[in-house]
This record gives sequence, structure tokens and C-alpha cells, in this order.
Amino acid sequence: MPLDPLCAPHALSRRGFLKVGAGFSAALACTALVPSLAGCASGDAAPQAGMAWLRPDDVALFSALLPAIVSDLAEAPPPRRAALMQQALRNIDANCAAMGAGAQAELRKLFGLLASTPLRWALTGIRQHWNHATPQQMQAFLARWRASRLATLNAGAVVLVKLSSVGYYVMPAAWAGSGYPGPNAAIYQALHA
Repeated sequence: MPLDPLCAPHALSRRGFLKVGAGFSAALACTALVPSLAGCASGDAAPQAGMAWLRPDDVALFSALLPAIVSDLAEAPPPRRAALMQQALRNIDANCAAMGAGAQAELRKLFGLLASTPLRWALTGIRQHWNHATPQQMQAFLARWRASRLATLNAGAVVLVKLSSVGYYVMPAAWAGSGYPGPNAAIYQALHA
């Protein structure tokens, strides 16, 4: 017995699912095709200077995400915030560079979608470049993706938050803000001696 569309407004039919998938595929294809036709393709863009894997647009994305996810950064004085941000970005870069080829390919697709201005606006509601996004806009974008009926957007929000959180909270300088006192000195010395 088919579901009544009025009784299940959030149910996505197989046809609807295929349309959404086809729409995202077409959007991604267009964002890859248009710049290449104009002679300014960024498909083989080099990593940002000092990074192993993250490209300049990826660094801008995480620079906007980190203060929205980590409240310690928003409260830190500017020089300390800049130093913590740089170290967190290097950690995120190292984590992405250490992933397998399959995971890197999926991340590159996600970052590619978010680097395209029309798709960024449609998917996140943020029209301007990441450099000009506020923490409140970034939090709204993450909340929008978490509340989405599309599992792809839910997963994208989880990946972005986890990469940002791990990149920040792995630093000893961030442990106090999370309530972690650090490893037991005697045990740490015994394991690393």
C-alpha cells in the first residue's frame, strides 16, 4: 500500500531521492565544467602554502568554522586566537592528508561543493566568501545541515564538526578549556621513556 504524501510530508520517495541525487550531481558537474570552460579550473589546485592537503578555499572554510564550533577561540585574545587557529588548521590538514584515498576523494567533493559560490549559497545560505562569514552564520549553516532530511548534508555537518573539533582539542593548549587535565605525568613518562 503506497504512503499517502499528506500523511508523511517528510518521506522521500525513491523518485524524489533520485531527483535530489541527480540534482546534486548536475550541480557539481556544472561547477566543475563552467570554470574549466572559462580557463580557470581549480580541479588540480595546489595545497595552500605550508599545508600538505588543504587548499586555500578549504583553509578559509575551516577558518570560519573553528570559531563557530570552538567557543574558546571566540573568547581568546587576538594574538592567542591566531596562534591557536594556525595550529588547529595544521592539525586538520595533517588529519586530511593522513586519510585514505577514498576518504580524501569524498572530502574533496564536499569541499568542492562548498567552494562554489552558487552552491555555497544554495546549500548553506551563506552568499559571501568564507572569509566574511560570521560565527553565527556558520552555526546556522551547521544547524541547517543537521536538521536536513538529506543524510548527505547530515553527514557533511558531522564531518566538518569532527575535523574542526579534533583539530583543535588535540592541542595541549586546548585541554584546559575542555576540562581535560592532561595525561598522568608518571604514566606518560613510563610509556614514552
